[in-house]
Amino acid sequence: MKNKLTIVAVIIVSVVFFMVSCKKDKLTEENTNMIKDNSYTAVIQRIEYFKQRMEGNYKNGTLMPLDTAVWNLEALLTNYGGYPDSVAEVYLLMHARFTLTVDANNMVTNNDVQALYQQMVDTITAQLNGMAGNVKFLHFSDVQQDSVIGNTAYLSTNNGYGTGHISGSYPPFDDDWIWGTVGTPPPGPFTGNCSHTNFSSDGSNEIQYRLNHQAISPIPVLYTDIETKEMTGWDFEDENGNPRLYIGTDINHCMTINELTNNLTNADDIIYSYVPVGLRPVGKVFMNAKIHDIIIVPSDDELFLHNYKITYGIPYTNPQE
Repeated sequence: MKNKLTIVAVIIVSVVFFMVSCKKDKLTEENTNMIKDNSYTAVIQRIEYFKQRMEGNYKNGTLMPLDTAVWNLEALLTNYGGYPDSVAEVYLLMHARFTLTVDANNMVTNNDVQALYQQMVDTITAQLNGMAGNVKFLHFSDVQQDSVIGNTAYLSTNNGYGTGHISGSYPPFDDDWIWGTVGTPPPGPFTGNCSHTNFSSDGSNEIQYRLNHQAISPIPVLYTDIETKEMTGWDFEDENGNPRLYIGTDINHCMTINELTNNLTNADDIIYSYVPVGLRPVGKVFMNAKIHDIIIVPSDDELFLHNYKITYGIPYTNPQE
């Protein structure tokens, strides 16, 4: 998995975003009403507008309330540079402190907020670079207004990071399985394990089970704009040009625990990474994975592969709850 902070154009409106944002003590009435209404459009527009302000050339005199700056910084850092709905084996929490100049009315300039945003991004980058391993990403950034003394606001961030192999969130594989079962629909029997002692499953079913084995959110969630996307090993290759998802030439190929784990890791990375690095559409979350075992008959030898159908949707909490 690549350092996910470097992926651009990431806008996530997730359940975790609402849980973290709703804990703020000093939101304006507009912010509070917006969150209570669960208005996806309003949230997206607000984050996009703030993102443009951070990347644009607004006049130095452009002002915003300190509360607004704090809320927007957290939303942009978490949902543009972070992955609040991703999973990892280990979570880390790191702190940082910052200052921001305010006027007598608790207003801050756009230029000062731009500079602060860049400091926060640089801090996240440095913290990520200080972590061992290749699987590491920002989970959230909790921006706090600690105090205001004179014309200086003292802020802090609690940055949550995910590290380690995703198997910490999935049940581990406990057997070797034949890659798949062509032409046999559920409930089977399937090709079974490699020792031919259990015919209740196969390699693709074992990977599919784990991809769909996600923690249930404590907040009721509905989805809009559902879409299903398709992928095979030909669609995503590693740095050596090898397929990251299973493609084989032997109908009886045995997928070892290591091979199954590698396929699960790659599938997880592709599913949760945004296009074009991965399959995930901007603004949508993973809902379900279905793997079909298929045969491709080219001009020479037959090929056996896993065909993934991944469903995504836009989540929002039920306003009746």
